[in-house]
Amino acid sequence: MKLIASEKPLSLYVHIPFCTRKCSYCAFYSLPRGMWPLSPDEYGAFILRKLDELPSLDFSTIYLGGGNPGLISDEMIIEIIKKASSASTEEITIEMNPEEITEERIKNLQPYITRLSVGIQSLNQDTLDTLGRNSSRKENIDALEILLKSGINYNADLITAVPGQKVEDTVSDIRELSEYNPDHISFYCLSFEENTPLYKMRGRRDENLEYDALLYGWKELEKLGYEHYEISNFARNKRYSMHNLNYWRLGQYIGLGPGSESSLGYERIFSYHEKEDIKSYLNGESSEIEALTGTEGVLEYLLVSLRTKWGLDKKELLERFRVDFDTTFSKAVKELDDKCYINSENSFSLTEEGWMILDSIILSLSLAL
Repeated sequence: MKLIASEKPLSLYVHIPFCTRKCSYCAFYSLPRGMWPLSPDEYGAFILRKLDELPSLDFSTIYLGGGNPGLISDEMIIEIIKKASSASTEEITIEMNPEEITEERIKNLQPYITRLSVGIQSLNQDTLDTLGRNSSRKENIDALEILLKSGINYNADLITAVPGQKVEDTVSDIRELSEYNPDHISFYCLSFEENTPLYKMRGRRDENLEYDALLYGWKELEKLGYEHYEISNFARNKRYSMHNLNYWRLGQYIGLGPGSESSLGYERIFSYHEKEDIKSYLNGESSEIEALTGTEGVLEYLLVSLRTKWGLDKKELLERFRVDFDTTFSKAVKELDDKCYINSENSFSLTEEGWMILDSIILSLSLAL
């Protein structure tokens, strides 16, 4: 692993590509039951062997995502965590679907994880039906009650701007969810991705609804005491997702599993993407490592850092990519609405108004490269 900048943090992402069934909006690589070439625990054993193949590494954060990692047994999950973690690991997160959450499972896993992420998406049954979720409103509520009672640090996902949904439905979801006291909420607009069942409904996309749902959702979350620290993420008590913060700082990470990505290096970045095919992954077929050009590295840094409230660190941009922000982007910044950004001596960040038009701001800045 000569590509790793050993003095910089390194994260691990383990992709568990199994689902009971695929949600109507999901474009991530995953396999519904009936298409599994091996059992989830057999796959877990394969991941353990992949971890053995890695050199001795200290991961600052570990994230088990999916798919639905809850389909793997508690014993196998614990084995993977024990194998991957060390004394320097500060955060261990597992995603789990609501229908997989039980009091016994949380009791088993709580000593080994620091964070659980649950895909609630909505507390409205009609919205859940449109999204093709496997869990019902009742199962969502049952899971939230278990998590509240356990005292575990957890994140809950919510989706807004779903066809048939109103702004009031979104605000109601947020208010009801907050009663279960999650320290972190991820709040997204629905994306209509190609090759998903919901894509055929893309004609019902309403940009005005999206804007209003986000605006009123953001306001409601702020009112409830959640800090808007990333465009789609809110935290109480500084309970940020440390794993995702490493992504948003263009940090280093290793991905295991089909469709997973790895990014290594600090000044020179090397990117690697596994094929989205479990049989290829199990057979050891690999993709090429790609070295990002300097311009590509700067653009990636813009894309991720401007998603956060802290924005882009000018000193780091200069150290990593030899690009002086004020010299390179001053003209492009002057052309932006000053309500959309904060430009200080040390950083450049976006306001909520800026986040609303993030893509156009990134495009404007990229033209200066």
